[in-house]
Amino acid sequence: MADIRTFDAPDELTTAAADLVLDAARAAVRDRKRFTWCLSGGNTPAMLYRKLASEPYAASFPWDRTYVFWGDERWVPADDPDSNARMARDELLSRVPLPQDHVRPIVTTGIEPEASAAAAERAVRTLLGPDLRPDLVLLGLGEDGHTASLFPGTAALGERTALYAANRVPRLDTWRITATLPLLNAARRIAFLVTGTAKARTLRQVLFPEAETVVLPASMVRPANGKLTWLLDREAASLLPHAG
Repeated sequence: MADIRTFDAPDELTTAAADLVLDAARAAVRDRKRFTWCLSGGNTPAMLYRKLASEPYAASFPWDRTYVFWGDERWVPADDPDSNARMARDELLSRVPLPQDHVRPIVTTGIEPEASAAAAERAVRTLLGPDLRPDLVLLGLGEDGHTASLFPGTAALGERTALYAANRVPRLDTWRITATLPLLNAARRIAFLVTGTAKARTLRQVLFPEAETVVLPASMVRPANGKLTWLLDREAASLLPHAG
C-alpha cells in the first residue's frame, strides 16, 4: 500500500522530500556502500534540488557514494533550458561535491532516439548491476496522468523488457527518452512529488480509480518489492477522499 503524506504548503513538502532523500541515501550507503538515485525534471523537483544543495543537507549528504541518472529526458541539447539534466546540474549537481563520473545523463546530441535509449540502458545496467534495482526513483505527475515520459497511449507503456525506450509523443510532436515500467517498478523506493490544484483531479484518478476509467500511466507504477511514497501539498490532495 502506498504511503500518502499531505503538507500544508509546497515548502513543507520540499523539506519532507529532502529528508526522505537523505534518509534513503544514508540507508543505501549503510547497507550497500552506495546510493543510486534516479532523478526527475519539473518545478517541484527543482525546489527539492535547491534544498539539498543548501545547508544542513549539503554538508551531511554522502555525495562521494551517490550515483545519479535520469528517469526521462526531453529531446533537446544538454544545454537547452528544457533539458532535465541541465536543470538538475544548475540547481544541484554543480553546487555539491558529487564526482562527475558518478553522473549518467541521457545523451540527446549527435545520436538518434533509439540509439539514445539503448545507450541509457547500457549505462544504467552497468551502474545497477545484476539486480537492476535503483535505491530511489523520484517521479512527478502530469495533468494527463503521465510520469517520467510515459504518456497515455504511447508505445513505451507496453515495454516489458527494455529499461529505456525512445517514446514518440504525438500530442507534443516530439520524442522523449524514458525509463520504462520494468525499471521504475524494480526500485527499492519510489517517491512522487505532486503540487497544485491543476493536478488534483488526475491525482484522485491515479490513487482512487473508479470502475471503467482509463488506467493512467502513473497508476502503473507499483514497485514489485519496494516502497511507494506520495508527497502532496494540500491543493493537489484537495479532491482525495480524506481531504477536508
